[in-house]
Amino acid sequence: MKKTFTPKLSPRLEGIVSLLPECEKVADIGCDHGYISISLVQRGIAKSAVACDIKAGPLEFAKKNIAKSGLTDLIDVRLSPGLNKLSEGEADAIVIAGMGMRTIAGIILDDLSKAKAADYILIQAQSEIPEMRRFFEENGFTLLRNKLMIEEDKYYFAMLLTSKKEVEEEYLKSLGGGLKRLKERLTETGPGPEFSEFAESLDEYFGLDLITNDGDMKKYLGHVIGEWSESIEKISGAKKPDFEKMDELKKKLAMAELALELNTLFKK
Repeated sequence: MKKTFTPKLSPRLEGIVSLLPECEKVADIGCDHGYISISLVQRGIAKSAVACDIKAGPLEFAKKNIAKSGLTDLIDVRLSPGLNKLSEGEADAIVIAGMGMRTIAGIILDDLSKAKAADYILIQAQSEIPEMRRFFEENGFTLLRNKLMIEEDKYYFAMLLTSKKEVEEEYLKSLGGGLKRLKERLTETGPGPEFSEFAESLDEYFGLDLITNDGDMKKYLGHVIGEWSESIEKISGAKKPDFEKMDELKKKLAMAELALELNTLFKK
């Protein structure tokens, strides 16, 4: 019997695949080699998939991998800029991974009704993570869960979102109350009254679920604290210090230090 192709996923791709709940059909936007679509269908997370890419070259590569995996009948391949070739409501889950924040925001805004027709949107942005979270909140989506992946000493964040209240309620119920309950727990056990001033910013910058439940956040927070502290020193030692930028970094540093304190508290 001929052995079918099973992709070996990097930690980043494994984190993306493991974050998506079970669905009928997933649309993988910017599919590249097709590994996400193939893995989701092979594992039974999605019953079928639509693999889309704006470039013909990667799409041909994805077609070959899909054929080798024996999933040609279950994974449709489309040359498509963003969600352009996807029908509204066709997929109940949409994955957009490995792109910059502005590219992802542009894809969503170009076809906002299509994005909102899906039960789940799974995003893995390569840049401007706080801005990405803020963008989706401003456009009617609820952030259900964050995920941190570490690959070759680089940090990647994925986020699962929905615009549907009934999906939000069902998913968060399975997590024991979701963000609302997390904020209550942090208020009850946090370091002091100053927490209330930072709650929303902490969630936007780092994700409260990661702060309270992810042991790898200690490493990430230590990394950004060191990076931002070094930047503050460089600015303060400059001939013409950029005090506005320094003040911004000091605020971010204070949030990171509080996040680290909370992470240590909750991970004891």
